[in-house]
Amino acid sequence: MKKSLLFIIPSLGGGGAERSLITLLSMLDYGKYDVDLMLFRNEGFFINEIPADVNIIDGGEDYRYFDGNIKKCLFYCLRHRKIKMAYFRIKYMITFKKKESIDKRKKNWKYLKFTLPEIQKKYDVSIGYLEGNSIYYCIDKTKANKRIGYIHSDYHKLEMNKMFDEQYLKKLDCVVTVSTACAENLTKEFPASADKTVVIENIIYSAGIKKLAASAPDFSCGQDFIKLLTVARISMEKGIDLAVRACEILLARRYKICWFVIGEGDMKKNIDMLIKEKCLEKYFILLGGQKNPYKFMNQCDIYVQPSRYEGKSIALEEAKILEKPIVATGFSTVCDQIEDGFTGLITTMEPESIADKIEQLIQNSALREKLSENLKAGYLGNENEINKFYCLVNS
Repeated sequence: MKKSLLFIIPSLGGGGAERSLITLLSMLDYGKYDVDLMLFRNEGFFINEIPADVNIIDGGEDYRYFDGNIKKCLFYCLRHRKIKMAYFRIKYMITFKKKESIDKRKKNWKYLKFTLPEIQKKYDVSIGYLEGNSIYYCIDKTKANKRIGYIHSDYHKLEMNKMFDEQYLKKLDCVVTVSTACAENLTKEFPASADKTVVIENIIYSAGIKKLAASAPDFSCGQDFIKLLTVARISMEKGIDLAVRACEILLARRYKICWFVIGEGDMKKNIDMLIKEKCLEKYFILLGGQKNPYKFMNQCDIYVQPSRYEGKSIALEEAKILEKPIVATGFSTVCDQIEDGFTGLITTMEPESIADKIEQLIQNSALREKLSENLKAGYLGNENEINKFYCLVNS
C-alpha cells in the first residue's frame, strides 16, 4: 500500500528551498507514494515544474486576498460579508509593524491561519518544507501519523522568534536541516530537539544540470570581458549590494568585467537604485529569474556567492558540478561546501575583500584551472540523499 505524503510550502517562488522541493518531487518513486502539495499561494517561478503525479492543494481565495493588498482585501471582505476576516486583516497590519516579540508571532500566525483551510485528510507523513509558517501549518492544520519540519538556513541568522518556534519544534517528530553546520547551530538553539534533528542535503541532480548547461547563453557583453555570475534571491541575506560595490572597485582597478545576477527578490528596486547611483548599468546586469540558469553558469568565467548567510547554498553546489572557479564569502556554513584555496576562494563580507579574491582569479589563470580540476576530480553530485528521505518517511 502506498504511503501518503503532504508537503507544505507558501509558494514556489525562485528560492533555493523551492528549487530543492521541485528536485525532490521529481525524484520520488510515485509507485510507492501518494503525494499532495499544499501551496498557500498556487503560484511561483517553479509552478510548471511540479510533477504530474503531485496533487496540488492551495490556500484558497480568502488567503490570497488576506495576504495581498489591504484595500483589495477589505473590499473583498465587505462584498462577501466576512467581517471577522476584515477585522483580522486590520489587526494583522497593525501587529506586523510592531517590534519583534513572541506575542507578535502568536498574533500574526493566528490571523494568517484563520484564512487557511484545515486539511481533513489524514496522512502518513506531513512535511513543513520551510521554516516558519510551513511548520506552523504542519502542526496546527494537518492530521498525520508523523510530522517533519525542514529548516533550510542557519537558524541563528534567521531573526525568528526562538520562544515561539520552540513550541512547534517540540511537536515535530523530526527536524531536517540541510548541512552539518546548520544542524549544529540549530541544536545549540534547541537542545531538546537534538535527538530528532537529521541532515538531508538539498539534492543536486548533476546529470540534469549538465544537460541543461549545454545550451547557449545570452550574455550581453564583449568577448574580451571577464564574465562574473551570481545566482541568488535579491535580498539582504544574499549580499547583492556587496557585489555591486565589489564590481565598482574592480572597474576602478581597470578590469574589463561584466557581472550578471540571476534571481528576483524584495530588494530589487534598492539594487537597481544602487546600480544607477554607481553608474554601473553596463557592467552589473540583473537578468531576473531564469528557467535555465545553468547555461549562464556554464559560460561564466568566475562564479561569485556574496551571501551574508546561507543554509547550504544550492547555487554553489551547482557551480561546483559545472567546475567553475568560485569566490564565496565566509558565511557560517561555507566550509561545508568550499575548501579555501582548493575548491574555491573564501573572502570576508566586505566589498574590497570580495574584489581582491576576484582580482586574484582574473590575474591567475593557472589558479582558475586548478580550482576547476579539483572540482572535476572530487564532486559528483548527491542524488543518493533521496535514500535518506525514504528512510525518514518510512521509519
